[in-house]
Amino acid sequence: MAAVPSPESSRPRRGRMFEALIANRDYRRFYMGHGVSLVGTWMQAAAVNWIVYELTDSAWWLGVVEAANLLPGLVVGLIAGAIADRSVPRSTVLSTQLVQLILATTLAVLFSLGLIRLWHLIALLALSRVGNTFEMPARQVFLYELVGREHLGNAIALNVGLFNASRVVGPALAGVCLAWLGRSAPFILNALSFLAAIAAVLSIPGRPAPPVRSGQGPADLLGGFAYLRQDRRVAVLFGLMAFFGVAGMGYNAMLAAYARDSIGTQELGYSALLASAGSGAVAGALGVARLGGRVRREMLIVLGLGLFASSLAGLGAVPLLLGPIAPSGVPAAAAMLCLFGAGFGAITYTSSIQTMIQLDVPDRLRGRVAGIWLIVFSGSVPMGALLTGRLAQWLGVEPVLVASGVLCGAAALGLGSSRLLDRLGAHPRTRDPAEAPLGAARPG
Repeated sequence: MAAVPSPESSRPRRGRMFEALIANRDYRRFYMGHGVSLVGTWMQAAAVNWIVYELTDSAWWLGVVEAANLLPGLVVGLIAGAIADRSVPRSTVLSTQLVQLILATTLAVLFSLGLIRLWHLIALLALSRVGNTFEMPARQVFLYELVGREHLGNAIALNVGLFNASRVVGPALAGVCLAWLGRSAPFILNALSFLAAIAAVLSIPGRPAPPVRSGQGPADLLGGFAYLRQDRRVAVLFGLMAFFGVAGMGYNAMLAAYARDSIGTQELGYSALLASAGSGAVAGALGVARLGGRVRREMLIVLGLGLFASSLAGLGAVPLLLGPIAPSGVPAAAAMLCLFGAGFGAITYTSSIQTMIQLDVPDRLRGRVAGIWLIVFSGSVPMGALLTGRLAQWLGVEPVLVASGVLCGAAALGLGSSRLLDRLGAHPRTRDPAEAPLGAARPG
């Protein structure tokens, strides 16, 4: 059931950047609590990569840990999506937050007692990803319940902005904690951050459970794939996301090695690099939110991919071009600028794709299609991380970053000059998605 718009939300507006937050009190509560939790999540993620590289001195193990942190979504994504369509999303979000609180607390205790081993870290991260995988489709449905279709595009962009704002604050706090407070501090703070998210969800009134439809079974579980077979436009958008995960997103797992070995920084410099990427992502998300429907989203996809590609290639070239000749600190500053551009481009690309999918999907399949999004993300990004880690172990981090940037740049040029771009924008949904039965004829 979609949220009933308030009188304020029914007034005409043009591209108000924070319209979903202004119009809906429950969404504001959820947004703030979820934001605190995300800061803790990014703080822990930054600490994990730095500690793993300290322990192993291996780019390959960075890729392995990144894969372990994402691959479980590939296994349970379909089930998570189907459950999101059948259950009360508020209850699912709350229960998965509690599970992640328990796992984060376990990890904090192991670090505090000095008992942590690499396999402990990998196992607990994998279990946490299982909980997160069940939460994410339910959160998409919950978001739609809170804001309704009218504010959905703006809310998605704001959520992306929040996600990436936490990428600024979280790594910055991780650098401070690692340098001054000890290795266990980021994990303790991450565990505490889940309390804010749980409190926010508890403060939002519950809604009735959706009616259970007959005939639920394997075919119902695969309903999202059946929809993708009929909607080529959405299927292409998923393909674009899969390409980006493999070809581009592996760079994130390599930043600890890049920081220490390529430009010679330590914990605080590493956290500054991560924060730069997060700052760019925030700027990109807010820009997409501000533009609203005034710019074709398929054009934003091409522009975002092009900016990401040039920035990533520049990031790889910085140590090669500036390292031997530039004064100390200049390579790090240039790398931060490149990461800002990479973050801006990546979020412009991914949030535009996600918004186009969300606006096109029927309500009754929203959770299952979100589950497929998790499968695509949880399969492509770990594959990219493992591939990037292995190649970086053989060739070095810098050449691999340049090659990834060139590959993404070629894809942006090909997409921008092809008919595919026009096909992506050919048939926006013109009626309530709940009214479109699976298998109905679609315009375009």
